[in-house]
Amino acid sequence: MDNTISDTIIFYDGDCGLCNRSVQFVLKHERHSALYFCALQSTFAESFFQSHHLPSPDLTTVYFFEKNHLYQKSEAAFKIIPHLKWYWQPLRVFSVFPRCITNRVYDFIARRRKQIGGTFCVIPSQENKKRFIS
Repeated sequence: MDNTISDTIIFYDGDCGLCNRSVQFVLKHERHSALYFCALQSTFAESFFQSHHLPSPDLTTVYFFEKNHLYQKSEAAFKIIPHLKWYWQPLRVFSVFPRCITNRVYDFIARRRKQIGGTFCVIPSQENKKRFIS
Protein backbone atom coordinates (compact mmCIF):
# COMPACT_ATOMS: atom_id res chain seq x y z
CA MET A 1 0.00 0.00 0.00
CA ASP A 2 1.14 3.52 -0.74
CA ASN A 3 0.84 5.04 2.77
CA THR A 4 -0.24 8.51 1.67
CA ILE A 5 -2.56 10.79 3.58
CA SER A 6 -5.22 10.24 0.94
CA ASP A 7 -5.72 6.69 2.18
CA THR A 8 -8.91 5.93 4.02
CA ILE A 9 -8.16 3.60 6.91
CA ILE A 10 -10.29 1.94 9.57
CA PHE A 11 -8.26 1.15 12.69
CA TYR A 12 -9.86 -1.55 14.86
CA ASP A 13 -9.07 -3.91 17.74
CA GLY A 14 -7.69 -6.96 15.95
CA ASP A 15 -8.29 -9.20 18.99
CA CYS A 16 -11.99 -8.35 19.28
CA GLY A 17 -14.58 -10.64 17.69
CA LEU A 18 -17.19 -7.88 17.33
CA CYS A 19 -14.60 -5.60 15.74
CA ASN A 20 -13.53 -8.30 13.28
CA ARG A 21 -17.17 -9.01 12.42
CA SER A 22 -17.64 -5.28 11.83
CA VAL A 23 -14.70 -5.29 9.41
CA GLN A 24 -16.28 -8.21 7.54
CA PHE A 25 -19.59 -6.31 7.46
CA VAL A 26 -17.91 -3.26 5.92
CA LEU A 27 -16.10 -5.42 3.35
CA LYS A 28 -19.39 -7.07 2.37
CA HIS A 29 -21.42 -3.85 2.15
CA GLU A 30 -18.84 -1.37 0.88
CA ARG A 31 -19.83 0.57 -2.26
CA HIS A 32 -16.32 0.69 -3.68
CA SER A 33 -13.19 -1.12 -2.58
CA ALA A 34 -11.64 2.08 -1.26
CA LEU A 35 -11.15 1.39 2.44
CA TYR A 36 -8.09 -0.06 4.13
CA PHE A 37 -8.14 -1.89 7.46
CA CYS A 38 -5.52 -1.94 10.18
CA ALA A 39 -5.49 -3.64 13.58
CA LEU A 40 -4.60 -1.23 16.36
CA GLN A 41 -2.05 -3.77 17.63
CA SER A 42 -0.03 -3.62 14.39
CA THR A 43 3.34 -1.96 13.93
CA PHE A 44 1.82 0.23 11.22
CA ALA A 45 -0.84 1.57 13.62
CA GLU A 46 1.81 2.30 16.23
CA SER A 47 3.99 4.20 13.77
CA PHE A 48 0.96 5.94 12.22
CA PHE A 49 -0.21 7.34 15.56
CA GLN A 50 3.34 8.38 16.47
CA SER A 51 4.06 10.03 13.12
CA HIS A 52 0.81 11.99 13.31
CA HIS A 53 1.65 13.09 16.87
CA LEU A 54 -1.40 11.33 18.28
CA PRO A 55 -1.71 9.68 21.69
CA SER A 56 -1.51 5.90 21.82
CA PRO A 57 -4.78 4.43 20.56
CA ASP A 58 -7.40 3.04 22.91
CA LEU A 59 -8.26 -0.56 21.97
CA THR A 60 -11.93 0.02 22.84
CA THR A 61 -12.15 2.66 20.12
CA VAL A 62 -12.55 2.45 16.37
CA TYR A 63 -10.64 5.11 14.46
CA PHE A 64 -11.33 6.26 10.91
CA PHE A 65 -8.70 8.20 9.01
CA GLU A 66 -9.90 10.10 5.95
CA LYS A 67 -8.66 13.24 4.20
CA ASN A 68 -6.01 13.83 6.84
CA HIS A 69 -8.56 13.75 9.69
CA LEU A 70 -8.82 11.09 12.38
CA TYR A 71 -12.30 10.37 13.70
CA GLN A 72 -13.07 8.12 16.64
CA LYS A 73 -15.91 6.25 18.32
CA SER A 74 -19.40 7.08 17.00
CA GLU A 75 -18.11 9.84 14.74
CA ALA A 76 -15.86 7.28 13.03
CA ALA A 77 -18.85 4.98 12.55
CA PHE A 78 -20.90 7.80 11.03
CA LYS A 79 -18.04 8.70 8.66
CA ILE A 80 -17.87 5.07 7.46
CA ILE A 81 -21.58 4.93 6.54
CA PRO A 82 -21.25 7.01 3.31
CA HIS A 83 -18.82 4.34 2.05
CA LEU A 84 -21.51 1.66 2.39
CA LYS A 85 -24.14 0.68 -0.17
CA TRP A 86 -27.24 2.82 -0.57
CA TYR A 87 -29.50 0.73 1.65
CA TRP A 88 -27.33 1.52 4.71
CA GLN A 89 -27.50 5.29 4.17
CA PRO A 90 -30.60 5.81 6.36
CA LEU A 91 -28.34 5.06 9.36
CA ARG A 92 -26.83 8.50 8.81
CA VAL A 93 -29.92 9.98 10.49
CA PHE A 94 -28.42 9.01 13.86
CA SER A 95 -25.49 11.35 13.25
CA VAL A 96 -27.74 14.30 14.16
CA PHE A 97 -27.68 13.26 17.81
CA PRO A 98 -25.08 14.98 19.98
CA ARG A 99 -21.76 13.12 20.26
CA CYS A 100 -22.14 12.97 24.04
CA ILE A 101 -25.16 10.69 23.46
CA THR A 102 -23.86 8.64 20.53
CA ASN A 103 -20.50 8.14 22.23
CA ARG A 104 -22.25 6.90 25.39
CA VAL A 105 -24.01 4.26 23.29
CA TYR A 106 -20.69 3.49 21.60
CA ASP A 107 -18.90 3.17 24.97
CA PHE A 108 -21.65 0.92 26.34
CA ILE A 109 -21.18 -1.49 23.43
CA ALA A 110 -17.37 -1.14 23.45
CA ARG A 111 -17.15 -2.17 27.11
CA ARG A 112 -19.05 -5.37 26.24
CA ARG A 113 -17.51 -5.97 22.81
CA LYS A 114 -15.64 -9.15 23.77
CA GLN A 115 -18.77 -10.74 25.27
CA ILE A 116 -20.95 -9.64 22.35
CA GLY A 117 -18.59 -10.65 19.56
CA GLY A 118 -16.97 -13.73 21.03
CA THR A 119 -13.96 -14.87 19.06
CA PHE A 120 -13.76 -14.24 15.36
CA CYS A 121 -10.71 -13.92 13.20
CA VAL A 122 -10.66 -12.08 9.90
CA ILE A 123 -9.13 -14.18 7.15
CA PRO A 124 -9.32 -11.90 4.13
CA SER A 125 -9.83 -13.25 0.65
CA GLN A 126 -6.94 -12.97 -1.78
CA GLU A 127 -8.78 -10.05 -3.36
CA ASN A 128 -9.07 -8.17 -0.04
CA LYS A 129 -5.71 -9.17 1.44
CA LYS A 130 -3.97 -6.10 -0.02
CA ARG A 131 -6.40 -3.85 1.88
CA PHE A 132 -5.23 -5.05 5.30
CA ILE A 133 -2.26 -3.14 6.64
CA SER A 134 0.05 -4.68 9.19
